[in-house]
Amino acid sequence: MKIQVLAEREHKIETDVKEIRKTFFCELCNKQYKLAMEFEAHLSSYDHNHRKRFKEMREMHGSSRDDRQKREQQRQEREMAKFTQMAANKKQQEQQTPEEAGNIPAPSMVRTATALADQDQRKTLKFGFSAKGGSSKVTTSVNKSVKKPKVTVASVFSNESDEE
Repeated sequence: MKIQVLAEREHKIETDVKEIRKTFFCELCNKQYKLAMEFEAHLSSYDHNHRKRFKEMREMHGSSRDDRQKREQQRQEREMAKFTQMAANKKQQEQQTPEEAGNIPAPSMVRTATALADQDQRKTLKFGFSAKGGSSKVTTSVNKSVKKPKVTVASVFSNESDEE
């Protein structure tokens, strides 16, 4: 009987201690502290505040994954619609009469024509700070044929090597 009373007392003490310790338990970080000062220091720590902000952010943007999946699905649907449209256009071109088909250039010819047009466009689009137009190779050959007159510049340092 004494053993049973002692066991009940110990059990009651353990439950009381657990209750007291629960007050110093941070559920967000899953950390237990024995002293109130330690717990207060933890509440003002970077780790605790970082986890708190991260949790808030996840709650605010919890559906972002679903939104991303929806956007991806819509993009795939647009691509499929584009491909079906291209296939329909190709079938329509194939179903045209042979006379009309003879007038339409072959797809390989169209591709080479567009490639040549792209190359011509790239040649015209030059990036730089030159005010002169045209190719740089052409201007260098013109510069070689025309010599500029030598101009002497007065130097502040009075070095005669500048005149050469």
